Amino acid sequence: MRRLLAAVGVMLVAASLVTACTVGDFDGKTRIALVMSHMTNSFTTTVANAAVAEGRELGLEVTVFDGNSDAATQISQIESAVAQAYDGILVEPVSKEGIAPGLKAANEAQIPIATIVQQAEQQERAASYIGGDDTAAGELQMTQVVEAIGEQGAVAVLYGPMGSDGQLQRKAGYDAVLAEHPGVSIVLEQTANWDTAEALTVTENWLSTGTHIDAIVAQNDSMALGAMKALSNAGRDKQVHVSGVDATDDGVASIRDGGMAGTVSQDTAGIGALAVDTMDKLIRGEEVDAVNYTQAVWITIDNVDALDSDG
Repeated sequence: MRRLLAAVGVMLVAASLVTACTVGDFDGKTRIALVMSHMTNSFTTTVANAAVAEGRELGLEVTVFDGNSDAATQISQIESAVAQAYDGILVEPVSKEGIAPGLKAANEAQIPIATIVQQAEQQERAASYIGGDDTAAGELQMTQVVEAIGEQGAVAVLYGPMGSDGQLQRKAGYDAVLAEHPGVSIVLEQTANWDTAEALTVTENWLSTGTHIDAIVAQNDSMALGAMKALSNAGRDKQVHVSGVDATDDGVASIRDGGMAGTVSQDTAGIGALAVDTMDKLIRGEEVDAVNYTQAVWITIDNVDALDSDG
């Protein structure tokens, strides 16, 4: 029976490694598990690639796990990292509530765990948060949109997954700005789950209703690009102000090509690098700040050349 259990254990570990995007071979280095919510857009891949690169600079092994936008998968990956005795865990929660069992498992094993990009509902169980200030990013984006449409008009909003930390905080920023500008109203709003194709479909449906829209405010660049595609297909891409958040490579390219009007850079690559730096300090027993924000900057055709290509 013991041999059977051992064999099953080996198979489970092997299976978990197959699902991970392993960078380099494990050679006894300090290991960090980077558990991403998904790896389907340039924002998440930029964060992950920067984290892996920073790990190499520091002599650490950073292994990236793709949570496939599923909380159960993400919890399983965190628990697997705990079972495999990783030295530290960085997690971008799929949802605020979704990773509570994973945080508990890491705490009980005394493995440092920190959240990135999005905070958890049980954030006190994490040693630190590394990412942008999403409320500030939302305020900056909506402030620029209101100014661009002359403080009067109709706005449509594409949200991330409803209830996710990024969705809630960026919306809080929007609401704060709109409360000061009663001439601007949200006439349409719907989630497109950070996804370009879904945003394309949502925007096509909006256009089919005939509702007047002055601006489409997308909570990330991927959705803004989907909106741009729908507007272009309808011959209205020059009539609607479209903006996003994250300053991804694709978003920046759209701005350069005269598509998106603007995006909020939160130093995407910087989040990945800072996350690994912070986890390295935690593993070595150093104190770190509970919250580590990167800076939000509004990017348009006027200053896009000053932006690093990695956002």
